[in-house]
Amino acid sequence: MQRLKTFFIYALLILVLWIFSDIVIFVGINSTYQNKTFNLTSPQEDYEINISECKATYVNGYVKGIIKNNTENNINEKYLKIDCYSPRDILLGTKYIQLQNILPNQSRDFEMYYQFEDVEYCNISLVDNIDENVTEGQFISDQMSYLLILTTLVYMCIF
Repeated sequence: MQRLKTFFIYALLILVLWIFSDIVIFVGINSTYQNKTFNLTSPQEDYEINISECKATYVNGYVKGIIKNNTENNINEKYLKIDCYSPRDILLGTKYIQLQNILPNQSRDFEMYYQFEDVEYCNISLVDNIDENVTEGQFISDQMSYLLILTTLVYMCIF
């Protein structure tokens, strides 16, 4: 019976530690995101764009909102363009969200995540086409980042 109590106490301590670490991680991650300003550069009467959140850390961020179709036609093949700028007004990169099949007087939620460093503000507009000359601005590919992490771990193990 004594071993069962000891096992139960250890299991309870592990559970409390797990819950505590989840809470600390959640607070730590969410406290690093700061509100960023945004500009709706081409507001149109036919479409209503409401941004609910525009937040970023130093290395990444996100924009969430709602778009409403106030026309009598469906929205097909339109894009929501989001330009991210640095504090010195340098264009860091552009992201596009494709909007399809939004019926008249219908609203749709959207969210866009980006990985640009030191974003100060975003310009948001509704466009008909994607500019093919615009890169989405990822400095290092995901495959290269895995190699970089693996190389760092090997280096740390050796030295």
